[in-house]
Amino acid sequence: HIITTKGKGLKKAEQDQITYHSPGKFNKITGERIANTIENQPPKFQDVFGETIVELAKKNTKIVGITPAMPTGSSLKFMIEEFPERAFDVGIAEQHAVTLAAGMATQGLIPFCAIYSTFLQRAYDQIIHDVALQNLPVVFCIDRAGIVGEDGATHHGVFDIAYLRCIPNIVIFAPLNEIELRNIMYTAQLGIDFPLAIRYPRGRGTIIDWKQPMHKIEIGKGKCISEGNDIAILSIGTVGNTIIELQKELPLNKIAHYNMRFVKPLDFYLLHEIFQKFNTIITVEDGTITGGFGSAILEFSQQHNYINKTIKQLGIPDNFIEHGKVAKLFDNLYLSKEKIKDFILKL
Repeated sequence: HIITTKGKGLKKAEQDQITYHSPGKFNKITGERIANTIENQPPKFQDVFGETIVELAKKNTKIVGITPAMPTGSSLKFMIEEFPERAFDVGIAEQHAVTLAAGMATQGLIPFCAIYSTFLQRAYDQIIHDVALQNLPVVFCIDRAGIVGEDGATHHGVFDIAYLRCIPNIVIFAPLNEIELRNIMYTAQLGIDFPLAIRYPRGRGTIIDWKQPMHKIEIGKGKCISEGNDIAILSIGTVGNTIIELQKELPLNKIAHYNMRFVKPLDFYLLHEIFQKFNTIITVEDGTITGGFGSAILEFSQQHNYINKTIKQLGIPDNFIEHGKVAKLFDNLYLSKEKIKDFILKL
């Protein structure tokens, strides 16, 4: 057994192990971090989560927060600072975090379990047996869903839709933006009778003025973002913002865009409208194509006998994705605005 010292050899890293776990750019001589300018930028999804849970917890005393050694990265640190008796960092123990959340839910509490998508995989047995089987109202705040960038293949959160979608009782939601993240968190703490998985990416959103009044979201309901005549694009999560920008560069009314929001349950009413109107449908997601959101749409099409429809899936292929800048990886995966535009125009 070898005991190591985190940051050994760099005094600042030894003294501030949390900050220097992932410091970003810093001066190699002095060790001082080189801060990025953050004025007039949208917030990080992590901070939206952290500030929103504190806002909700001030009014709802049943809310508790749990994270397995990710208080800073997930921003649950805000709740730990504000309500130390109601927020728990259980260490690198994902299985325990999920089971603890289940136990708290049995006692009438509302547990928000903040955990990275890639590390939630470690607690798969607990999700099924301790939460879903008992249909407990645990709220999984699945951070770093989708492509995370330089952390590479071990950290990309691309499997969660596929590995959660097959579990009974679980509802899966992917917000388009910061406001939808706040609204689904607000909805969850009003009272739910099922496990809820909320998946959102690492990094910044799109809305600077995000601290708006929160509203209840109807479970299982998608939204039409824009009408069109030729092609229907069904997106899930923040990749929908790429479609919103893309639409400005396409001929007027060429595509209709639907923000489906819920992977499970799907909005069957909206899907029937879409399939009755369009012959060409494209699904877009930042999770695996195999078993993912697009697969769910194909299953719907087959189950309801929508034949002679062209359904194309854009998402993560059956490969492990390397490290790199998020924008570059999205381009490689044909999920950038330019690549999706080319794909549409070739249909």
